[in-house]
Amino acid sequence: MSDNPRKIKQWLYPVAAIAAIIVVAGGSFLAFQSKNNAVTQPPGNVSSANAANSASNGVVDPGSSLEGRPAPQFTLTDQFGKTVSLSQFKGKVVVLAFVDSECTNICPLTTESMMRALQMLGPRAAKDVQLLGINANPQAVSISDVKTYSENHNMMNSWHFLTGSDSQLKSVWKNYYIYDQIVNGQIDHTPALYIIGPNGKEQYLFMTPPQYAAVDAQASVLAEQVAKFLPATVKPQLTTVAYHAPTISPAVQTALPLADGAGAAHIGPGHPQLLVYFASWSQNVKQNLQALDTYAGSKGAPATIAIDVLPTEPNNQPNERLLKAVNPQHYQIALDKTGDVTDAYHVSDLMWITLTDGHGHIIWSHDGWLPIQTLSTKVQAALQKTHG
Repeated sequence: MSDNPRKIKQWLYPVAAIAAIIVVAGGSFLAFQSKNNAVTQPPGNVSSANAANSASNGVVDPGSSLEGRPAPQFTLTDQFGKTVSLSQFKGKVVVLAFVDSECTNICPLTTESMMRALQMLGPRAAKDVQLLGINANPQAVSISDVKTYSENHNMMNSWHFLTGSDSQLKSVWKNYYIYDQIVNGQIDHTPALYIIGPNGKEQYLFMTPPQYAAVDAQASVLAEQVAKFLPATVKPQLTTVAYHAPTISPAVQTALPLADGAGAAHIGPGHPQLLVYFASWSQNVKQNLQALDTYAGSKGAPATIAIDVLPTEPNNQPNERLLKAVNPQHYQIALDKTGDVTDAYHVSDLMWITLTDGHGHIIWSHDGWLPIQTLSTKVQAALQKTHG
């Protein structure tokens, strides 16, 4: 049973609206499926054996060649309030992503893959690469909006996150074939990432996969493709990171390391469990985790575990300050270092609440936080229905 009014905000695309992106110069065709692993690549566009190996599972996007279409120009404003134009980065490889400034699901996977790709390339290569983001949220276009996202993801000095007026942004979205609509009050946009060569021409288009465990593998492919356009004197030593689908499931007991290093949390069959998936950048995360402690200590509450999803955290590390501030007494905080557990439990946003019945079945889930009384009512109703 699912109780998710927002559902998968940016991972399901109306088929009629974005059935395809037509790249005029190269004639490439990119089709979308209206499912989570939403990209079907055209034949012949995988550019290296390594990329092909990484993407052989159909999860990691190897990229679609755009064959040198001139990148449409734009001038917008970044998180510091400074005017930024694409043209000022000619001579560098530009990694350009379209990011919702309030996104809590797929955009953090996009930006974290960008950051990790840059780290894989190394400091020398990074001097010839520029990360850019363009705001894809028509409802949150202020400088403070893009600044807050940049701060939350530890990217303030790592990229330019650009925004502008409604007409400015719509013009850029149109020029880059970005579908962007408000669906049921939520932002629904194409999770596109472009590689633009030093000559100002588009080289590759990627769609971010929604699997948390795929962040490093997607970053590896990005790094490989960026490396092709670096100066000949810059030769980063790259090691391909392959994606491996999770082999676990809610029906199998799994151990996750505790955030305090004092052992492990065990999730899976045995007894009902409430699992709360979060990241340090989740909205109101400190207050919500503190409220969770109140609930977890109440009569009738199932065993509760909060899980920090590290693939979305800067540098794949937990926020120690946050964890010390929360310091729960009635539940454990565990770390999902790979994203495997998060994917296996079908999490598609952060925060995300999952209730299991003790027999390896997910009996209720919710996208986002809930007031304690509402949470208690929903959990008890689901448990009673299961045991009823």
